[in-house]
Amino acid sequence: MEVHKLNSNVSVLQPKKSQTPKPNHNNHAKVVHRRRILLIGIVFAIIVVVFGVQIFNAHRTYANTMEQIEISNQKLTKQKATQRDLKLEVSQLHNTNYLEKYIREKYMYSKPGEQIYNLPDDVKTTTIQK
Repeated sequence: MEVHKLNSNVSVLQPKKSQTPKPNHNNHAKVVHRRRILLIGIVFAIIVVVFGVQIFNAHRTYANTMEQIEISNQKLTKQKATQRDLKLEVSQLHNTNYLEKYIREKYMYSKPGEQIYNLPDDVKTTTIQK
């Protein structure tokens, strides 16, 4: 260390300044910079992977939900068609002529004095009134 005297009685100790830079210093700085860049790269890669997994899970959940909605819409369409058919049948059953015809065909009933002939399935049942 060098001692510098000022104009006063106080002396200040200062380290010697070396004129030549240390050859290890540049190497050490490069190693430190490489480590920092590697650490920052690893942290960035982890963040990208975590967000990628989150996006993938969100997309999969969205696709499953859309598939369930499509299936539900198909079921709803079928139920509405069934409801329309049932409403039509109820309204037809209030009609006396249709009701009589339906009972005759389904339950093989006849009016007094009628004869019923059963024919093969491809030909409808024929009734003859006397």
